[in-house]
Amino acid sequence: MGPDDLRRTAAALLVSLTLISGCGSGMANSASSRNAASPSTHSAEKGQAEGAIQRDKAPVLERFPQLGNITGVEWATAPLGSPTSDVPGPSDFRVSGVAHLAKEDLLLLQREYDWVPSAQPLGALESIAPLVLKGVAWKASEEFTSVVTGGGYTAAFHLDPDAGVVIFDAVNPEVAAS
Repeated sequence: MGPDDLRRTAAALLVSLTLISGCGSGMANSASSRNAASPSTHSAEKGQAEGAIQRDKAPVLERFPQLGNITGVEWATAPLGSPTSDVPGPSDFRVSGVAHLAKEDLLLLQREYDWVPSAQPLGALESIAPLVLKGVAWKASEEFTSVVTGGGYTAAFHLDPDAGVVIFDAVNPEVAAS
């Protein structure tokens, strides 16, 4: 191998290292901004255990403002996948809960969206599952779900109009634009 070959190899190695370190910092920045907006970070700041029931309305309203003036909420969050992963980057999270709607907002949701009969809400986090009422004539609205998620993440919303309750379950719900 001649001097020119060594220079080309060294230059290629330098470019590769620069690209790799640039990618790493971008992933860290992405993780920081994603985790800063996640309810799991919010609950960790308060010293809450994973899956512990929360009653703070603010993180829910930041992500689902279309629910209106909720009078109460019980929710929990949990990371998806292996929490011991050696792969750096943002962690996916799931949030489930039960939101109690103000009467005016319940009526507004019923007027503005087409709610059709739906099956029992599936898959709420284990800590939330006991709060999901059984034997309810649940309703769902594809339009409402589309408006809330903006197509950016997966979520399900089930309404019990008689009790004024919405069950929600979402993966990586984003903070709504102001």
